[in-house]
Amino acid sequence: MACASTSGSSSSTESCVLAVLEGHRDRVWHVCWANAGDTIATCGGDRAIKLWRKTTQGDRKYQCVETLEKTHTKTIRRCGFSRCDSMLASVSFDATTCVWERPRGEQQHELLVTLEGHESEIKDLCWSQDGELLATCGRDKSIWIWLKEIDDQFECLDVLQGHTQDVKSVLFVPGTRALLSGSYDNTVRVWNEHDDEWVCTQTLDGAYQGHESTVWGLCCDAEGSRVLSCDAEGMILLWRVVRGDTEIALELVSRNMVPTKAALYSVDWSPSGLIATGMADNSISLLQAEKAEGSPEDPGASRQVLKLVKEIRGAHDGDVNCVRFNPKDPGVLASAGDDEVVKVWDVGALIQ
Repeated sequence: MACASTSGSSSSTESCVLAVLEGHRDRVWHVCWANAGDTIATCGGDRAIKLWRKTTQGDRKYQCVETLEKTHTKTIRRCGFSRCDSMLASVSFDATTCVWERPRGEQQHELLVTLEGHESEIKDLCWSQDGELLATCGRDKSIWIWLKEIDDQFECLDVLQGHTQDVKSVLFVPGTRALLSGSYDNTVRVWNEHDDEWVCTQTLDGAYQGHESTVWGLCCDAEGSRVLSCDAEGMILLWRVVRGDTEIALELVSRNMVPTKAALYSVDWSPSGLIATGMADNSISLLQAEKAEGSPEDPGASRQVLKLVKEIRGAHDGDVNCVRFNPKDPGVLASAGDDEVVKVWDVGALIQ
């Protein structure tokens, strides 16, 4: 299924940019919001993490309040806040994971621990909803599950093997310890936990109407009932989360192709239901899940498909590596690009 196109030029969307965050000296790989919605963290090829907060000078102004550097020795690929925002984790091409903590009452983060174990570049991380688990994945085809202990140290609970190529993305399903992973081997895997051990219970590939190219990104809706996965050929798959007594499984709902068929590097689902993608053709797409009519043979059937709401062409002067909605204000979207900048967008103005 191909989404219908509704495009917008870079000039027509310029007024929808609330802020342009400049300061990185290389491509920006990732952007994320604190769960409180008041802080943006960014990281990239310059081996630095920058934290930004809105100033008192109006909605269009953000200020870099902290730079964490001289810890990772290579590109920082991902960063992410724990559920209560007390910790910030980062993963790097130097094969390490750093966990930063901001002591109560303090304004600056301190390095808490450096986790080692991966044999090569680490590509992604994800905190569990309760903040107790941290998953990391990388080029060595493995996924590591770390447990935060009472003394704020971390223990490796399990190392998951099974992917045959780089693991690009990991995602804990909200409300569970189940983990999803996407890989350069074109598969999405479902890992269910039993007694602190994770077992692969589903491998979803082309034979199951899955992906036929690298799976770059994964995300859940706010309820944790649906999952999106995106790939290198411009395909977004919509999955239903089927919850059993002790395990979850994914059931394919629809396959959706963006009009340009450009590689999709990032996908995010806002609390309001809007979906954003970051793409290799410098654009951002905004989409909505809607019911599709049943086939003539089964007119009573219905399923959800993705409808293109807006295509923002020229959103960045280079690949759009990451898109993330503000968790407290779904009308605000942040994007990171190869052009070394982060943009903050007024979503309401974009879709008018």
